[in-house]
This record gives sequence, structure tokens and C-alpha cells, in this order.
Amino acid sequence: MIKQLKPKSEFSRNVINLITGTTIAQAIPFAAAPILTRLYSPEEFGMFAFYSAIVSIFAVLATARYELAIVLPKRKSDAYQIVILSWAITTIISFFAFLFIWLLDYHIVRLLNNPNIAQWLYWIPISIFLMGIYQPLYYWFNREKEYKHMANSRIVQSSALAASQIFIGLLTKLSASGLILGQLTAQIIASFYMGRKFFKNTYGAHKPHKLKQLVLAKKYINFPKFLLVSHTMNAASRQLPNIFFNILLTASVAGYYLLVQRVIGVPMTVVGGAIGDVFRQEASQAYAERGECKAEYKSTLKKLLLISIAPFAVFFFKAPDLFAMVFGAECREAGEYARILTPMFMLQFISSPLANMYLIAKKQKEDLYLNSLIFIFTFFPFLLVYYFSIDITRMLYMFSFIYSFLYLINLFMTYRFTKGAL
Repeated sequence: MIKQLKPKSEFSRNVINLITGTTIAQAIPFAAAPILTRLYSPEEFGMFAFYSAIVSIFAVLATARYELAIVLPKRKSDAYQIVILSWAITTIISFFAFLFIWLLDYHIVRLLNNPNIAQWLYWIPISIFLMGIYQPLYYWFNREKEYKHMANSRIVQSSALAASQIFIGLLTKLSASGLILGQLTAQIIASFYMGRKFFKNTYGAHKPHKLKQLVLAKKYINFPKFLLVSHTMNAASRQLPNIFFNILLTASVAGYYLLVQRVIGVPMTVVGGAIGDVFRQEASQAYAERGECKAEYKSTLKKLLLISIAPFAVFFFKAPDLFAMVFGAECREAGEYARILTPMFMLQFISSPLANMYLIAKKQKEDLYLNSLIFIFTFFPFLLVYYFSIDITRMLYMFSFIYSFLYLINLFMTYRFTKGAL
């Protein structure tokens, strides 16, 4: 009976493995959120969002996007060399980030119009370095179908994040720095966990080879050539609201927006991330063998649609009450933000896993064009706030509408790519 209940397809088994681990990983910070909202104020969450936004944007540069090529080579030894290449680039980028901050720290603080960032400005290169170490390892285990390690790394990271942020909040008065220090702690632990597994699996079988790395860097030059700019703009489009909310509005608004991202990010990360990881591996294989992956795309799209309808519908109607009940009455405003942004997050949940088609079909130019469009339109609602002082509610409606439309364009484009040479 147990065997009959197990999923028959490898795709479903892999998705369930990732979902199980990632569900646990996301349930931990979700469960910790009511505690954190009582230890840290919305303003402190806003500052944390500000820091995370800056790191997320510049962390895209850390590996020059070569980690995305790890799943493509037929030979395992080539994939190994790309991991080492990514780490070398990360080390160089992190060093120059530190040098840049050291030379221009005063001017950076003035430019961002936020004197509070001075106390943790030098932590940014450390976060960038740790993210640049972790990401190639994650794609390596994706290539090797080691979904258990991928899921476990998320559990380790989220456990360390929640525990360290709560511990620091209870025993110190570091305010937003406590949230940032907790994140750094989690990144160190997760990188160590993945690195240990990686070296255990590759020790003695492969060795770094500089000449091979240069050859592979040239072979996959389109990744930094097109995806570096494209993905930097994509990250900026996602993170600029956290920055602009701090600069143009208040840290409290930024804190509420971060809370919305965290809560809605649970189903998006758990299910969407797991499906995207498995889709990337199976669609890549199908595309390499048949020259197209239309069936895999349609199957994944149907799963995402069926999974998303019910939970997002409930969230659209009940978000304010849910936020007030779980996080306290003062967070009802965050629930109102969540309700307005629900259509946008639903389409993001559906389109993001399928965006792997840009990588699979080697459509880096098209990815650059779309992300350029998204980046440009991100500024539009905030320009209205700056020049016409429109209220936050109208701005969020406009923000949600623009992004929903762009995600629909993204779905249309990625579906076309599945046909390949056909």
C-alpha cells in the first residue's frame, strides 16, 4: 500500500523531496516571525530589508552568473571546474567591494540618505562572499540530483537564521544589526554545510585546473555577457522597493513590505522553488536530447496553476485578518499591503520556476531585454510618489498591476522557447 501511494514519476518524487525539506525550512522562520515582530520594531525590519536589498543586488555580480552553467556540461569534471571558477570570481568581487566601501564609505552613506547604515556597511562584502560560495554549491547538487542535500541546506540555514535572530534579540540591544548579524550567522553555517558535502563527494576525483577554467569561462561567456546585466536588473527590480520605501517613505512601510515578502514567500519558496529546481534539471535533459521540452513545460505550468489558485484566493480575501491574528494588531496594515499585491505574487509564483527556460534554451539576450523592461517599469510607481506624492495604497495597486502584466509577458516568452528548433 505504501509503495502504491508513492509518486511513480521521478519528477514528482524529486519535487516532493524538495518540498518536504523546504517546507520545514520555511516553516521555521514563519513560526519565528510572531516572536521576531515582538522583539524588533517595523523600523528595524525596514533597516534589515534595506541591507538585504543592497546585498541581494550586488551578490548577483559575485559569480558573474557562471554558477548557472554548472548544470549544462555533460562531463562532471567540467562542472567541477565551473564551481571553482565561480568561487575565484566571488573572492575577487568581494575584495573589490570591501575596497570600494573602505574608500567611499562616507559618500555611500550620504548618497543613500541613511546614516544608520554606517554601522553595518562593512558587513556587505562578507554577505556577498558567502552568497557567492553557497550558490555554486546549490547548483552543483541540483546537477547531481542530490535534492536531499539541497533541502537539508535550506533547513540548516533557516534554523540558524531564526535561532540566531531570536537569541540576539533577547540578549542584546543591537536593533536592526541583530537581524543582520543573524543572517550572516545563517549564511556561514549553510555554506559550511554545503561545502563539507561537496568536498567529501569530490575529494580525490577532481582537482582545480586553471587552463580548463579559462576554456570553460570562454565557452560560457554568454552568462556574464548577457545574464550578468540581466539578472542584476532583475534583482534590482525585486529589491528596489525595499530601498525606495526607506528613502521616499518610512522605515516602517519598508518593514511591513518585508513582512509581506516573508509571509507570501513561504509558498513561493517551498513549492515554486522546488518545482523550479526539478524543472530546470529535467527540461535541460529533454532539451539536450530532443531539442525541445514542450511537454515538460506544460506539465509544470499545470501543476503551478492548480497549486496556486486556492491559497492565493484565501490570502486575497483574508490577509489583513491573518496578519493581525498572527503578528499582532499593529501588523494589519501589512495585511492590507499583502492583499493588494496578491495577484502579482501569484503570477510571480507561476512564472518564476518556468523562467529557467532562458537558461535552458540559451536565450540570454531575450532575458536581458525583459529584465531591462521590468527594471525600467519598477521606477514608475516610485517616481509618482516622489513627484506627485500619491499615497501608498494607490502606489501599491499600480505596482501590482505593472508587475502582473510583465509576468504574463514572461510566461508567453518562455513557452515559445520550449519549442526549440521546431
